Amino acid sequence: MTARRRWGRAGLVAAVVTVLVVVAGVAGWLLLFNGNEEKPVVAVDKVSGGVAVAQVAAADLAKVARTRVFFGHQSVGMNVLDGVSAVYAAHGVQAPAVELTRTAPGTGAGYIAHTTIGENTKPLQKIQDFDAVIRGWMGRQVDVAVMKLCYVDIAPDTDVDALFATYRSTMAALQRDFPNVTFVKPTVPLTTEPGTLSKLKGKLTGGGGFATAANAKRERLNELIRNKYSGDHLFDLAAVESTAPDGSRVSGSYQGNSYFALYGGYATDEGHLNAGGSRRAATAWLVAVAQASSK
Repeated sequence: MTARRRWGRAGLVAAVVTVLVVVAGVAGWLLLFNGNEEKPVVAVDKVSGGVAVAQVAAADLAKVARTRVFFGHQSVGMNVLDGVSAVYAAHGVQAPAVELTRTAPGTGAGYIAHTTIGENTKPLQKIQDFDAVIRGWMGRQVDVAVMKLCYVDIAPDTDVDALFATYRSTMAALQRDFPNVTFVKPTVPLTTEPGTLSKLKGKLTGGGGFATAANAKRERLNELIRNKYSGDHLFDLAAVESTAPDGSRVSGSYQGNSYFALYGGYATDEGHLNAGGSRRAATAWLVAVAQASSK
């Protein structure tokens, strides 16, 4: 009986020692990981003349309500539209009609016509579909048009220079052929930063890094959009998404390149917006439309 007790105590001690060794090992890996991790950086905001605001005047809301608007988008675009009614209600101003259509409502009053365009992960198809909708009927009916790509359209291996060349040439042709329409140019939305455990897993397994690499590639495309359309109805959705309520920016670094990321307090998942994020995005979207409107 005594031997069994001694063996039981010895086994217990061995088990405790094993647990302590494992914990120490994990702690060591965490310290090593945190020491080697690329630290978040304060990336330089290169926006100049772009719309990325947190407030909108009642006069601008009334102006948008008189404007015929078309918005081509996918799911994050719906997040933006979800916030429109809340922004109007907060100001006590009547919101314009929001209608899902590819042809435009049959009224001369102000409205927001919208539809999904193309297919997610296929940005060139989205650009082509937006072009087709404008040329089919919408371009002869609306005052302001907005086309937004989505975060899923930009992956680490996306050729953003080729994509931007197509976007730029398409927008130039539409502006030439529809001079009575003002085209608002949004930056591409972002995803949240991966958590520490996700980063650690990527370090240990040699995988991971997709989210940071994708946000870095989105930043590359957004820089092209900002540089080209600064002062020409640029709507910096990426700046809205990455700016916390206290004014700080969520940012990181990937292979020496800085990028912005979606503030987690605005998010329901890696890339979609909650009610608060939707209102902030809708606010900036409405200001951009108001600035583009001649009504």
